[in-house]
Amino acid sequence: MKFLAILFFVSASLLLFNNCDSTEPVDELKPGRRDYTWTVDTLPGLNNPRFRMWGNSPTDIWATTMSSWENSISHFNGTSWQSYGISDLTNAHAIFGFSGSEVFIGTGDRGRIWKFDGTNWNIFAELTKDGQTYLVFDNIWGQSKDNFFALGAYPDQYGFNNSVIAHYLNGNWEMLNTEGLYGIVTDLYKNKPDNKIYLLVNGGTNFTDSTKIYELTQGKYKFLYGNIWTKGLQADISLINDEVIFIMGSQIARRVNNQFQNILNVSNPNFYQRIWGRNTKDIFMLMTDGLAHYNGNDVEYLFYFNRTPSTQIYGAALFEKDVFFLVYEAPSGLSLVYHGRLN
Repeated sequence: MKFLAILFFVSASLLLFNNCDSTEPVDELKPGRRDYTWTVDTLPGLNNPRFRMWGNSPTDIWATTMSSWENSISHFNGTSWQSYGISDLTNAHAIFGFSGSEVFIGTGDRGRIWKFDGTNWNIFAELTKDGQTYLVFDNIWGQSKDNFFALGAYPDQYGFNNSVIAHYLNGNWEMLNTEGLYGIVTDLYKNKPDNKIYLLVNGGTNFTDSTKIYELTQGKYKFLYGNIWTKGLQADISLINDEVIFIMGSQIARRVNNQFQNILNVSNPNFYQRIWGRNTKDIFMLMTDGLAHYNGNDVEYLFYFNRTPSTQIYGAALFEKDVFFLVYEAPSGLSLVYHGRLN
């Protein structure tokens, strides 16, 4: 009996120890690497900023510009960039895809969505809202070719402030009710951890421009954070590894149990409130003078811009070993692509 009692005590102690240990959170993320070799390509045309980029692989990257029809679509095949225009595809802007033969462009007029099938571009949809045909699609995002959103606005007296969210689901388009929003919807993502949708709206009057973050639940928009649209204060959101990451001035945070949970407070005043990443220990940060990187421990620059001020990064495509950043160098009017490859 004494032996059984001792055995029971040891077994119970081991069980308690194992249970306590299993409750400790395990951070399996490794700090993102920084040993990139960088090359820079110049896309054709002066003063033709490319505002959107999407990539299927390091050998299949797309970028668009609204400023030049003949260079409106740019494609990288792994070796070189080719730029061209498509008859009647004007004001190319939003671009997003799901494979090399399922790439979509949203235009800056006539509410048109175009689709690339691997060979040709064709009109996929012509949308209207409230009788308006002059819809500008600023961005496209979705989870599959049968379930995605086209985001934008149509104009009022102050600019593009009548919000538009069009949802394509299994062959049908639905215009979401955007009552309560004011401005152009620039980003919308579904957050895997809480299964909620978050969006960013940029709107302005003749007095001020603003950036606002909302949560979309059961057709209602809940305001979460907003500030004026200026460096150091503005808001943004980014989808990193299927998780929506929030940029609120100098704070980078995630959403946990309906509360913001801090990831990083950026002390560098050059932070320009725009990020991309593979995970929360591998975040690329736009600065007024270059591109910086957060690896979970500290922030270091990866490269500096050749010319400042007003040079910006508008888009990115990230892969396991390759990263592409869409840079517009305003002082020279050049559109550049910085390509980094891990050594």
